Amino acid sequence: MFDRYPEQKPSRKALCALGVAVMTLGLFLIAIKGVGGVLFTVMGAGLVLTCFASERAFARVLRLLSWF
Repeated sequence: MFDRYPEQKPSRKALCALGVAVMTLGLFLIAIKGVGGVLFTVMGAGLVLTCFASERAFARVLRLLSWF
């Protein structure tokens, strides 16, 4: 996926790393408390899935995330 869109490579890598970190935190929280862990796991999985999106969809996700 990184070879396909070389101009987005750094931002895709950063977003994937953030998604994996959030998903790992969510899995850790599931072991401690259930509800918050599920929420973090779903959010992290959503961020990881955007790494495999098309160029246009990835640009939309970045525009959406820039609001926060």
